[in-house]
Amino acid sequence: VMIFNTINISKCKLIDLMYSNKKSEKIKLKNPLFCTIVFIISCIALGFAYYQVTGGIEKMADANSIFVPIGVGAISTFFVFWSLSGLLLKIFISMKNIYYKGLNSFTLRQFSSKINTMTFSMTIICLMLFITICVLSSALSMKNSLNKNVIEFSPRDIEISKPANVDLEVNDFTDKQIENYKLSFEEIFTKNGFDFKKFKNIVYFSLYADDYVTLKSTLGTYYKTAKKNYPFLRYDDYIVLMKNSDYNNLANNFNLEKINLNSDQYAVVGNYKEMIDIKNEALKRNTEIIVNQRIYLPKYKKAINGFYEMGSQKSEIGFIVLPDDALNENQKISNKMVADYNGNQDDIEKDVTSFLNNTSKYIITFNTKKDIRDASVGLGAIVTFLGLYLGIIFLISCAAILALKELSESSDNVEKFVVLRKIGVDEQELNKALFKQIGIFFMFPLILAIIHSIFGVMFCNNILKTMGVSFNLKSVIITSLFIIFIYGGYFFITYICSKNIIKEK
Repeated sequence: VMIFNTINISKCKLIDLMYSNKKSEKIKLKNPLFCTIVFIISCIALGFAYYQVTGGIEKMADANSIFVPIGVGAISTFFVFWSLSGLLLKIFISMKNIYYKGLNSFTLRQFSSKINTMTFSMTIICLMLFITICVLSSALSMKNSLNKNVIEFSPRDIEISKPANVDLEVNDFTDKQIENYKLSFEEIFTKNGFDFKKFKNIVYFSLYADDYVTLKSTLGTYYKTAKKNYPFLRYDDYIVLMKNSDYNNLANNFNLEKINLNSDQYAVVGNYKEMIDIKNEALKRNTEIIVNQRIYLPKYKKAINGFYEMGSQKSEIGFIVLPDDALNENQKISNKMVADYNGNQDDIEKDVTSFLNNTSKYIITFNTKKDIRDASVGLGAIVTFLGLYLGIIFLISCAAILALKELSESSDNVEKFVVLRKIGVDEQELNKALFKQIGIFFMFPLILAIIHSIFGVMFCNNILKTMGVSFNLKSVIITSLFIIFIYGGYFFITYICSKNIIKEK
């Protein structure tokens, strides 16, 4: 602003500076036809950017592709303001009934003169408001969703895991670890001096794997299409397998849907939407899988909603449930146990974590609801802080820039309002004209920012879905309240202060 003002002042004559407060800015009307063409092209470009971040998101080659619609959107925003600055006054001049009503001609010329010289500033303010709305609403959605998901996706107090079919010599385990590896969960706890009765609602289950059951093999004829649309997926990774009885025991404990399979059927279970959508395409094609030289066909044409590992979000990419006799002990990769604490939660939590953290003795990994909740709360706090910080700082910056500009304008326009009083305009009409002038100035970048934000929020929602987080209306309402309180507050204070500046002495 200082650089632009220095350049403008250096071009002025001394006589112009002395009488500038009594003169209106000369408005150079742009060619309306050219402005209309630029406006239409800008709207088409914005439409392309909106489509890219919503309907065309799956067609983006990689993460860097997002910079194309962002760049197109930013440049188009500038040209929307540039073209409107040349069109609005021309349009309203042609509407005689509106233009010559009250002080509309004065208000519109004041606004048009300012937008002519503030096109770039308006663009920056609009984009900052757009970022504020998207960042703030996304951060609040993420926080709310994480807090809610802990309850749903961590239904038990602890989950303990122990590897199976491990080559003990190759992994260089200690004698104590080898000894515990061969024991059951209950034997490990009891033999090492821990009261196993401190656990309740216990469920045991195992995970299996087969070298021939990979993401590629389970997609069948859909593999080529998936490879083209999602080139970065690891198609050679094996798929986790589970016995039908184990899953039903777990489902009963986690309040999930049970599955009853025939001897030649399988089912896919998961909740990570993006991966499940891919696997559903394979299930629709009745894709068969081969395990231990036996063919299995899908019982359902879509995946069952479920999970086996506790967490704070929808992160299960999809495992396969098979009949009990389909899998053998040699294919087992992990033994797991989920349970609740039987007694005082905090005391047992300390006892269990203290016991299990002694990793020199046990070949055990574990996860507790408390750790998941703490991590979720911590992440939620960081996200909320960053969202509030960026959102509020940007919001205050935008409002402050507009407020200072309007207060400066009001100070410069004192003489113009004096002239209006001399020709018989009453105080109420002057205040109404001032209110319209400031209102239009504040609303102009906000309206376009809100339009941008509709598609920006849709894009953020798609990104949050990949993290297992759902967007909610509550966050949008809270963001709206922030804008009304801060942005609206600056507008109201600016109007009051400007009214005092132009008030008749």
